[in-house]
Amino acid sequence: MLFPFPLNFISDRILQAFSMPPLRNIQKPVLSGFTALYFFISFSSFAQQSDSVFFRIADWLDRNAIGYTELEKSTRLIGHRLTGTENGRKAEEQIFGVLKSAGIDSAAFEPFDFSAWQRKASHLEIVPYRSDNFVDFESVSLANTASVSGLWHLVDAGDGLESDFRKLGERIRDKCVLLNLGIKDSANEGKANLHRGEKVSLALQYGAKALIFVHPGNKNQLLTGTASLKGEIVPVPALCISGPDGKVVRSWMQKERLMAEMRVSNPVVNGSARNVLAYLPATRKTRETIVFTAHLDSWDLASGATDNGLGAFTLLDIALALKPYRHLFKRNLIFVWTMGEEQGLLGSKHLVKKWLDNKQLDDVRLVINLDMVGNPAGFNAFSWPGMESALQDFNQKVKIVMKDYPGKISNAPGLHSDHQPFLLHGIPSVSGISNLPDSIYDCYHANCDHISLIRPQYLISSAKIHSMLGFELSTAKKLPFRSFSEKKLINWLKKTHLKEKLEISGEWRWN
Repeated sequence: MLFPFPLNFISDRILQAFSMPPLRNIQKPVLSGFTALYFFISFSSFAQQSDSVFFRIADWLDRNAIGYTELEKSTRLIGHRLTGTENGRKAEEQIFGVLKSAGIDSAAFEPFDFSAWQRKASHLEIVPYRSDNFVDFESVSLANTASVSGLWHLVDAGDGLESDFRKLGERIRDKCVLLNLGIKDSANEGKANLHRGEKVSLALQYGAKALIFVHPGNKNQLLTGTASLKGEIVPVPALCISGPDGKVVRSWMQKERLMAEMRVSNPVVNGSARNVLAYLPATRKTRETIVFTAHLDSWDLASGATDNGLGAFTLLDIALALKPYRHLFKRNLIFVWTMGEEQGLLGSKHLVKKWLDNKQLDDVRLVINLDMVGNPAGFNAFSWPGMESALQDFNQKVKIVMKDYPGKISNAPGLHSDHQPFLLHGIPSVSGISNLPDSIYDCYHANCDHISLIRPQYLISSAKIHSMLGFELSTAKKLPFRSFSEKKLINWLKKTHLKEKLEISGEWRWN
């Protein structure tokens, strides 16, 4: 039974409580109906306050989401969002303007200076040794690689893993190495791939003078991306050719000894960029803070709709959806649109250093990173203690609102996105697991990364789930995970095999 007393008993008590003639003349059936309505509304209101914020967030985003509209506008009116360019500056101002127009007065720019790598020209020709039969191949430079011209003997380094380089040994010295961006060699099946920057670092350790990467796809697509994980300029050229062209070169290598000639121009100038920050503080003063981040910058081969338009413009909707619930927060929320992620995590490294110097970094309890995240199927807990169980509990609540949500949990630690600078100071991270078509991943960092690949629902579903997560974590009495001390962090990095990757890229800062 919903109520411990019959409704007519409650009606009688109400009648006795009032002596005003109008109330005395109310018929009991009428008042009983009024009482039932009153309690129904009261209980409904109570249920809304305790259980249905997720429903209200989802409903609000269905009706009011602007992420896709702003992304389409950006790709149409601005184009690419390369850090340090005029396009990048316009993208920064677009995000800032939307936040201000939505009443988030805390929106602010966080400027930083850096050495700005610029793409100019790359020319690649392959020629047999002691021949003038030069053949042109379409190519594109990896970012942060030097302006160099030269002619080098070509050596096939397979997948570019350490085992591949070890087999070749001194044969790599002073040569140009041809290597895959992905894993293609059956001998390496099951092995973890390396980031392109890690492969460049290994090639330099073995004395290579130039690199040619082969795109993993079977279409005439070119891929860019930073060759330097520290944001510094690599002293050798590194170009990318398409998958079909890679097959042509390798078939040719079976017949003749080949050489690669490159003429590459990539000037470096003093540049500046601006992260965009928005702050939703808890109503009661607290230092505990949760950071949402997504990199706004993109490469200049296309408009960057997927990488990272998906994350950056979804983050707008998350901030706007959570703004009305600030009065319930027990923790602060900070939303960060970084620049320079693609060129070495420049914006996030700048921010972490500033917060470290200002003794604010210890306030950060969690980083939620949206890098190419759309239409999430669940979350990656990064093998962080206590995170998996917390996300499992959260996923069950989301399934009540979003019936088709798979609620998957991954536990794969990883680097090379804006969570990394935080993680290397012991701060836990979370990232969505996307459920997106292969057409999006086929255009990763490539010249086909356009808005035609994106559906509005990819952003809306991501905004719903991340907004719910933001509400859950900002209002929880206690978070079931914690940051690591320096000693525990070192042990965790070793246990999760991240130490090896950090050593290859020169980012392991401990003896």
